[in-house]
Amino acid sequence: MPSLRKPPTVTVLMPVYNGETHITQAIFSILSQSFEDFMLLILNDGSTDKTADIISSFQDHRIEIINNPKNLGLAKTLNIGIENTDSPFIARLDSDDISHYTRLEKQVDYLNSHPEIGLCGSHYCAFDENNKEIVVKPPESHHDILYALIFDNAFGHSTIMFRTEWLKRFRLAYNTNIRYAQDYELWVRMAANFRLANIPEALVRYRIHAKNISNEHHSEQKTAAEIISQLHRNQLGMSPLAHDTEIHNMLVAMNFPADADKLKDAGDWLSRLFYAAVFRCRQHPVSKLLEYNKWWYSACGRNANLGIATFLIYLSKPYGLLGHPKYTIKLLWRCLTKSAIPATN
Repeated sequence: MPSLRKPPTVTVLMPVYNGETHITQAIFSILSQSFEDFMLLILNDGSTDKTADIISSFQDHRIEIINNPKNLGLAKTLNIGIENTDSPFIARLDSDDISHYTRLEKQVDYLNSHPEIGLCGSHYCAFDENNKEIVVKPPESHHDILYALIFDNAFGHSTIMFRTEWLKRFRLAYNTNIRYAQDYELWVRMAANFRLANIPEALVRYRIHAKNISNEHHSEQKTAAEIISQLHRNQLGMSPLAHDTEIHNMLVAMNFPADADKLKDAGDWLSRLFYAAVFRCRQHPVSKLLEYNKWWYSACGRNANLGIATFLIYLSKPYGLLGHPKYTIKLLWRCLTKSAIPATN
């Protein structure tokens, strides 16, 4: 028989695996929210420490618990939570992070006043065990997020709130076939179906410690992120190539190699990136042209030993031809004298 109770406005999903050290503070941060119409669904993913005892010590009707018989992993556990949710909104909080007391109130208000937004995150304060902290400010508008997703995740996972019905309408869930960066992959697929946003206020404190997945499995997460970036670029019509990420990283670091073939690849990459930035992500064309001009000058400057041929390659691209005159003059001099910009260590 179906339940007659009215579902809460928000269900907060809190997956936990052996989180005895910090989960008490995470739970209290939800129970003390200014917005009270919520359920905290704690997903105990086969913990073997004192996590279960700590959870059961809380006597609050707004807490519900699902205990996995064994450790299933984050993606499967979160999907179980989504399947057991009938709230209009789902929020996320990791068991070692802390929500600001107005977080749920501000995100519900935002989504109610922006019916076109399906996923809403926020800025967040990252802090370490020495209480050294920094406010991380991911992009806020949908199109700025679209652009940022080309390179990396554009949300703090613990900051997000999304519309439950939209997930089900578009058959979206965490991908259980990938082990790392499942959140980044889900945001990319969401971006193909509806608009995303970040509230420009730090609504979550994100704890940095040795057992963060991003610290424990940095290499695996980086590899997964590169694959997901390719998926997003494909959605934007960028025809991704396997070496795009390598080329981009070298351009941004302004430490491009003396390699004529890679220089041509860099020109091709920047052309595809500029088109996607301006026409798909609605970035300001002059701003992006000048940004890419610096990278392109640096890459061509590393190859100035090839002489005037490099200068002609530089001018063949709009971010060279229409770039800042000082870079054009400096590169011409370098190409005429075959004085390449020296490599840095």
